[in-house]
Amino acid sequence: MGRMKEIYMRVMYENDGQVPEEMTISDMARMKELEIYNWEEYEREQEKIRVFRVKQENPREITKIAQVREYWEEELRKGKIRRATKGE
Repeated sequence: MGRMKEIYMRVMYENDGQVPEEMTISDMARMKELEIYNWEEYEREQEKIRVFRVKQENPREITKIAQVREYWEEELRKGKIRRATKGE
C-alpha cells in the first residue's frame, strides 16, 4: 500500500469509519508526524501548539485566550444544565 493510503485507512479507523470533512492533505501529513490519527485529539494538539506559540510571542496575550476559553467553557456548562432541567 502507498503511504497516503495507509494514513487514510488509519484515519478512517480512528474516526469510526469517517474522514473529517475539514481535513486537508497537510493535516494528514501533520497527523503522521504527530502520530495522532483521531481528529478530535489532533485538533486539541494543534490548539496546544497554537497557544504555546502565542505565549512565546506575546506572554500577555495568553491571559486573554485563557479568559475567553474559560468564558465559553462556562457557557457550555450552563447550556448543559439548562438542557438537563428542560428534559425533566
